[in-house]
Amino acid sequence: MNSSYFKLPCAKQKNLINAGYKVFSSNAYKKGSMSFVAGEATISKSLLFYYFKNKKEYYLYLFDTATAALNDLKINSIEQKKYDHFELVHQEVERRLHIMQEYPYLLQFIAKAYYETEEEVKQELAAKKNALIQIEKKDVLALLDYNQFQNPVDTDTLFDLILFVAEGCMHGNEDLNEAKIRGILPQFQRMMTSLKCHYYKQGD
Repeated sequence: MNSSYFKLPCAKQKNLINAGYKVFSSNAYKKGSMSFVAGEATISKSLLFYYFKNKKEYYLYLFDTATAALNDLKINSIEQKKYDHFELVHQEVERRLHIMQEYPYLLQFIAKAYYETEEEVKQELAAKKNALIQIEKKDVLALLDYNQFQNPVDTDTLFDLILFVAEGCMHGNEDLNEAKIRGILPQFQRMMTSLKCHYYKQGD
């Protein structure tokens, strides 16, 4: 990536990011056109390739930027105290709804990228996703109030189950927007209630 990109005003950087999220949220990597991105960003294609040497570099930068934005928002908004695991899940949902106000297509992009099968980026995406999950898991487990669990050793399994449930709710809904997320939430919350009854002590 050309370092000149980082010298652009924040608004212009954000414009280039949001243009990419929009194009690649509705198109697979192979069909996502850099010409479309340039058009959305209202810049020339040659200038886009001045900042990013090719589509792969740009796409992976979008992925890194999206995951970093979500992670930064989480870190900045959580106080240093012990948490109910399901309270953290609720906060994560609210954070994602909030970030959509600034980056309307970010979550759609992430959902699309999660199932991307194009060989040119598949391995890099898989490595980035696995690393991100492990970091997030470590961070979350460090914040939990283990006294609420029937068996504290189950926390690792519960994290994985919540992740699987979230992925299941997301699958087939890659065109996520706030209305769709709020439509899915009741089903997701019922599953969270069931898990809480199973893993938490009675009365918690």
